[in-house]
Amino acid sequence: MTELRVGPAARTADFGAPRRTGRGDARTWVRVLAAASLVVLGARLTLPQGLQAGFVVAAVLSPVWWGALRRHRWGVPFMSLGLAATAAGIWLGVANTSDHELSSSAALPMTVILLGTLLSVGLFLWAQEALTPERAVLWFGIGLALGFTPDTPLFASNPWKFGFALPVTVIALALAARFGRRWELAVLVALTIVAALSDFRSAFGLLLLAALLVFAQVAIVRPHRRPSPVAVLVGLGALGVVVFQLGQALILDGYLGLATQTRSIEQLRGSGSLILGGRPELAATGALMQHHPWGFGAGSVPTPDDIRLAKEGMNGIGYQPDNGYVERFMFGGHFELHSVFGDLWAQSGIVGLALVTAVLVLLAVGVIRRIAEGTASGILLFTAAQSTWNLFFAPFYSAFPTLVIALALAFVPVERFTGGPIVRRWSSFRPTD
Repeated sequence: MTELRVGPAARTADFGAPRRTGRGDARTWVRVLAAASLVVLGARLTLPQGLQAGFVVAAVLSPVWWGALRRHRWGVPFMSLGLAATAAGIWLGVANTSDHELSSSAALPMTVILLGTLLSVGLFLWAQEALTPERAVLWFGIGLALGFTPDTPLFASNPWKFGFALPVTVIALALAARFGRRWELAVLVALTIVAALSDFRSAFGLLLLAALLVFAQVAIVRPHRRPSPVAVLVGLGALGVVVFQLGQALILDGYLGLATQTRSIEQLRGSGSLILGGRPELAATGALMQHHPWGFGAGSVPTPDDIRLAKEGMNGIGYQPDNGYVERFMFGGHFELHSVFGDLWAQSGIVGLALVTAVLVLLAVGVIRRIAEGTASGILLFTAAQSTWNLFFAPFYSAFPTLVIALALAFVPVERFTGGPIVRRWSSFRPTD
């Protein structure tokens, strides 16, 4: 097969995008397929046993997006680790049947959400090559907007926080990315103010962090003066601490509202930390990990001893667990530890923890590299920050939308690591491009 060495100008093309061979209809249909797939994926149309229509689409199109996955650094190893975690969850559930009942009705949805997330990342990688990243995010955001329902008790209590916030944020940042940094900064500032006025503490801090990072790129990063990845990493850590301390001070001083202030003071008094006070499930996870470090497996049913250990851990931080929430939500026939970290550990054990670590590394590398280059978009910075938060403080199902966006945007194409010319087959590249 003839090969062609591509020059620097051609290397900037979106690999995986439809070839410009003069067949405009074919290119159009590929883009329509990519956009429609993302809308279905974002809408999260539910099917039996925890299945979503978007997962089915991603599985059917896996031969299409596999090439895009291979064109990104660590794409195949990440997918392999995720599949290993899926298999480990099934194996652990069977292996622990001597002391834990196995529920097939719980095992299938847990397995489906993990496998579906992996497939969704692959689909998103291909779709952003076909459409451009900001357009891919926009179509996914439209799916989120079409899929949300206002008929829930949480939505009635806070419509912005439990309904409009995520789709509006994704769509607004995708549109802003098309107009430049200043638009992204303006949108992030506006969303930060709305979060502050809507009793949305975590979103306030994460949006503020993203806004500061966009501003830093506008004010600091220049082609002749780019910070090193190490400097970016140190800066991110310092900025994260500053934003947390600033946010905590604003909350406790009442600038984010009386209800937020009262709740936060009570949590701080009970546990000594806003994070532990707001997420006592972390204490339950820690207690369970001490006594059952290898995890439980997909579909394992919690025993009375598991519930007792979890309650003891929550009591240790001043939380009163005898309120029905622990028995019904966290351990009502399955393990729900209110964090991707806890859920993957309970489901897949050590392999699940390895997958969480891989996600953190991928997000960190993608964000740090792009900040150093001055190309980190507002939507990448927000979804990466939100996903990092969700890994420890949100259930897997809730974390899915931003996690898929963040991972797809954070993956770095292979050629950006090699820095040299790219050799591609003549059959998949035309010199007229």
